[in-house]
Amino acid sequence: MKLNAAKWTVGTTAILVLLVTCGSFRKGKQYWNSKWGPLVPHTSFPADCELCHYPDGWKKIRPEFEFDHAKQTGHALNGAHEGAACLRCHNDFGPIEVYTSRGCVGCHADIHQAQMGNDCLRCHNESSWRPTGLVADHARTRFPLIGRHVAAACVQCHPRGPTGIYRGAPLACEQCHQADLATAVNPDHNAQGWTSRCDRCHTPVSWGANGFSHSFFPLTGAHKTAQCQSCHTGGVFGPLPRDCLSCHQDDLARAPNHQDFPRQCEQCHGTTTWEDARFNHRFPLRGDHNVDCSVCHVGGNTASFTCLVCHDHSKEKMDDKHDDEPGYSYNSAACYQCHPRGDD
Repeated sequence: MKLNAAKWTVGTTAILVLLVTCGSFRKGKQYWNSKWGPLVPHTSFPADCELCHYPDGWKKIRPEFEFDHAKQTGHALNGAHEGAACLRCHNDFGPIEVYTSRGCVGCHADIHQAQMGNDCLRCHNESSWRPTGLVADHARTRFPLIGRHVAAACVQCHPRGPTGIYRGAPLACEQCHQADLATAVNPDHNAQGWTSRCDRCHTPVSWGANGFSHSFFPLTGAHKTAQCQSCHTGGVFGPLPRDCLSCHQDDLARAPNHQDFPRQCEQCHGTTTWEDARFNHRFPLRGDHNVDCSVCHVGGNTASFTCLVCHDHSKEKMDDKHDDEPGYSYNSAACYQCHPRGDD
């Protein structure tokens, strides 16, 4: 239907007819636009259409057209609202005051089905519907988000989230991580019965066993980086002997002159490497005394020692040097009795 606007008196009636001409059609008593639906009546608008429209196309709004929404209506348009088409809010569905009185849900469908309350600004803002501040908000729930859970998509734990349902999400690790459990075969978690309470060994940071409390045998140094199976052979994860040699017999066999040493390896060695031996020697091993154990403990027997194989310790020289020392004797025990610190 084409109407000639010239046949109409300029005014409210003309504006309504022109709306019909520019692609809208009458539907009952409403003016309907194929994109925006029912159009807001212009009955209260100025009669000078060119304030907003171009004469050659009523769908075109003049770029210089300005309307101070905050000043004229008392309601500022911020974020995405600033760029929204007027007809999004101003249509003939009813007075705009009815919608604004309802808050966000007056215009926006509540996909959360009223489960999250009416305060949409807790998670959303006017620039985007993408929620913000969810990590802090989640900290007030039974499941604070830490580690890799922070970066996980909401739908991974809230599969009904797209339909607006976020309540009832699983709390137990195995409810989300069945696929990870199926691939945990070294050691075999299912065979060991480790199918729940993953937090006994794991943390949300990674699947490494850095959350397991090994306090009964602290894992330090090389023990910390060793694989569990290094000590727990044959898939046995029950209590193990705590003495070093239960695991380190091969290391002892490769250690020269250690066969007569005490079996408390920790007296000399730490857990970083076997080479970082730190024995609390009662005789200070400094200067010329900082030598291999076998120099003084001949044959590897740490229960005995000799002082008579070093320096100028020949019997003739020592006898001459000590001729005025009462009780002098040329033997190691006597040397140590007078020189317990190795000093002159």
